[in-house]
Amino acid sequence: MSEENVARVYARALFDAARDAGAVEPVGRDLGDFVAALAASASLRDVLADPQIDSAAKQRILVEITRDGQPLVANTLQLLLERGRFGLVAELSEAYEALAAAEADLVKVEVTSAVELTAAVRERIAARVGGASGRRVELAARVDPHIIGGLVLRVGDVIVDGSVQARIRQLRRKLATAELRGDVQ
Repeated sequence: MSEENVARVYARALFDAARDAGAVEPVGRDLGDFVAALAASASLRDVLADPQIDSAAKQRILVEITRDGQPLVANTLQLLLERGRFGLVAELSEAYEALAAAEADLVKVEVTSAVELTAAVRERIAARVGGASGRRVELAARVDPHIIGGLVLRVGDVIVDGSVQARIRQLRRKLATAELRGDVQ
């Protein structure tokens, strides 16, 4: 079984337990916060990944970090550590978020533009995607001046690239592979 599939199995188990406990949102929030803290702290990542550090010491660290959080998250992290699967925590978090979004009939959309979008434009984009998908939309906007103009939408695994940068790349490919016509002297 691939690492991604293993992460999905753990995420499904955690999600089902959180749903049964009526704690889908707080579990997701705590898991996301833990993943963000792990990403921000090289020393924490190093300690938890170091095979020379005693697993009991790692478990004590996890207990301290998760003391005030959701018990389901703490237990899941302990289980991942015990089974040598702690490296899957970021993938587990992503899979959990996807399950929670699907349960809430929510689609997450990331829109990238060259300039900051107005609230009205963001609302129109959300309305169009919501109308096409039949789901509620959570829109995250980011600015990347390198795309020059236009928009890049990411809805789940689907990317719609309507940026000027993408059009220039397409034109460059066409020009590079175009055959010379014989009517030029």
